[in-house]
Amino acid sequence: MQVIATAGHVDHGKSTLVRALTGMEPDRWEAERRRGMTIDLGFAWLTLPSGERLAFVDVPGHERFVPNMLAGVGPVPAVMFVVAADEGWMPQSAEHLAAVDALGIGRGLLVVTRADLADPGPALREAAARIRGSSLGQVDGLAVSGVTGQGMPELRAALAALAGRLPAADPGAPVRLWADRAFSIRGSGTVVTGTLPAGTIAAGDELHAAPSMRPVSNAYTFRPSILSMCVSSSSSAPTGTGFR
Repeated sequence: MQVIATAGHVDHGKSTLVRALTGMEPDRWEAERRRGMTIDLGFAWLTLPSGERLAFVDVPGHERFVPNMLAGVGPVPAVMFVVAADEGWMPQSAEHLAAVDALGIGRGLLVVTRADLADPGPALREAAARIRGSSLGQVDGLAVSGVTGQGMPELRAALAALAGRLPAADPGAPVRLWADRAFSIRGSGTVVTGTLPAGTIAAGDELHAAPSMRPVSNAYTFRPSILSMCVSSSSSAPTGTGFR
């Protein structure tokens, strides 16, 4: 499974796009749905025509939640950079591009959303020119509408092509699980979920938290075939199937 993160200014339609692509709701918290704004990382996935699964980390676009955005894009090999046709390049567009460039992410796709509300041409040209000067370089760009469905078949095809160009993960590589979020489950304690870009983790493996290298016990999975693994600091955590 390949993992792609979203990037782009707040309210430019990143979550709407992920929702239209996957049929899943990336906004997990009631406050996010009430405000119509992503606050924490969201997760969704789809199955490509080839049968390969493609997962998305949906990141918040608001300037107050840049740390959450960095947690989402840090371990991924590619980004889907989103710019709205009716607003064009905005401050968090530049901020997210700077983060992607600093992380050295070299593969991506430019998607101009809300093509049903404005001519996407100017936004496509400006965004492509700005992205060209970053680590992403020259990227394919296309215009879509997550509301009307315009351009969505082409976007799915472009994502499949992008996924096909990404390097395969090495299952024998050293394990490094990038922490995406942490929460508590009654009876299990603190749970940390993350993205595993390479290596292999099996249920019951013991991991260590950096930089203290304190052991965290009972690696386990709790939903089939999502994004990464989940580990619990409690030895009483249940064991499920699949990978997260």
